[in-house]
Amino acid sequence: MHEYSITCSIIEILNDLTKKYNIDKLKKVSFELGPFTHIEPESIKFYYDYLTGNNDVINGAVLDFKRKKIKMKCMDCGKTFLSKNIASKCRYCQGSKLKIIDSDEIKIISIET
Repeated sequence: MHEYSITCSIIEILNDLTKKYNIDKLKKVSFELGPFTHIEPESIKFYYDYLTGNNDVINGAVLDFKRKKIKMKCMDCGKTFLSKNIASKCRYCQGSKLKIIDSDEIKIISIET
């Protein structure tokens, strides 16, 4: 059910942006999901469509979600790298002292008008 409150926050942000930049119609909103974000994009889309039904400016916008790869740092060599899965060894030095340096955030990365 946390998708409902997240969607309400998204709508509030989009309403603020459309007013600030005098946008008449929003066509597409692209999001970046942190690798550990536990939301269902389909639920966000459902609530978005339901909650924006009376809002001609943002209703009907396509919501596009992309999940980021996991960002890791090797504590042996200090380099950072991206991985699809939680890695067990550094891709540069093969060290095993790795730290996950990513989050569970959701970001709006672009809007199309």
